[in-house]
Amino acid sequence: MDDRAASAVPRVAAAAWIAPIALALLARLAFVAALPREILWRDGREFETIARSILAHHGYGLQTLRPPGYPTFIAGVYALFGPSILALRLVEALLATAAVGVVAVVGGRRFGPLAGWIAAMLMALHPVLALLPSTQYSENVLVLMLVLAFTATDAAWARGGLARWGLAGALLGIAALVRPNAVLLLPGLALGLLAALRGERRPWLLPGLAAALALVVAVTPWIVRCHRVQGAWYFIATGGGRQFFLGNSAHATGSTTDVIYYTPEEQTTLDGLPNDIARERWLYRHSMEFVRRDPGRVAQLYLIKMGNLFAPWPETVTQTLLSRWSRVAQGIASVVVFAGALIALARLRASPAVWPLLGAIVTFALAQAVFHSVMRYRMAIEPCLLWLAGAGWASLAPVASLARRLRIAA
Repeated sequence: MDDRAASAVPRVAAAAWIAPIALALLARLAFVAALPREILWRDGREFETIARSILAHHGYGLQTLRPPGYPTFIAGVYALFGPSILALRLVEALLATAAVGVVAVVGGRRFGPLAGWIAAMLMALHPVLALLPSTQYSENVLVLMLVLAFTATDAAWARGGLARWGLAGALLGIAALVRPNAVLLLPGLALGLLAALRGERRPWLLPGLAAALALVVAVTPWIVRCHRVQGAWYFIATGGGRQFFLGNSAHATGSTTDVIYYTPEEQTTLDGLPNDIARERWLYRHSMEFVRRDPGRVAQLYLIKMGNLFAPWPETVTQTLLSRWSRVAQGIASVVVFAGALIALARLRASPAVWPLLGAIVTFALAQAVFHSVMRYRMAIEPCLLWLAGAGWASLAPVASLARRLRIAA
């Protein structure tokens, strides 16, 4: 953010910064206290099984559907505190709260203190983000890694230095090891940064190469390990075939509450294949036959999945923890975030600070909607939306005036 833009917004009072951090911690600890001491969803149970295998010195096993990042994190927590779900959730709650603080810092640096404070408050009170530390889905750790990666990217953009660009690339690689679909935001992020750097007449080729090389170095050991163990090359995990099939098949509906995985005939065929890699290839091949046969239906499904991604609240197969009140709470949060982001695009679209965030959102959404999509998958780009929302709301004079009257800012 340039000096003229920074002077146009009020400074946030030092005491006010306590509010988003305290609220974030309280909201996340409330879920830790309320949920039963068991993992309620299948994905989390599978991650924990891999983590226990790591602790038992059996390694990651022969499964290929789950990437290594989150099971490794669980194993690390269990190694320190014992195999306690409560300890795991408390650690995740603390890390999620730290992510709120980082969002405040980066938002304040790029868009002004009030914008950073608003983004942090929105993140603190975001119901899905508050719940994630207690779900044992990988998105909580993913959000933290992406927030750190964006922080490193912002520092590299502001101060230069190949080491900083390399750190940003390495953190993005680690994020991909937590959840491989994180790479879908990279093309837009890179294009936004390229436009900004060229506009500032700064070098971009060597910084880009440094970041890309560091990302490759971060993910290559795992890819080589998988080839040595499995005898086949693939990118981090093989879950993409299943997600592509669920979003593009003759019986796909795009629904997130009534998901038809496989027909009995398809299940029999899959059961007869030797491993996850063979199943991955069969699912991609079978889905592409449907895509070529019925492109009109594929286009309809694409629009439905895009709507799922930007849904105001999650609608899941299990409906666990969903109620009228949870829908209202997340619906309000989503509307405030979306409205703020749209205000930012309308008022700040000429600001280079917006371009990498917008690019990351666009390419992630366009690519993710090709696959089966639910609202939870949007958490990969939720920090970008929060930063834009903070910038948008802070750019409105009545909001700045209200912040002054409430003594949030001066």
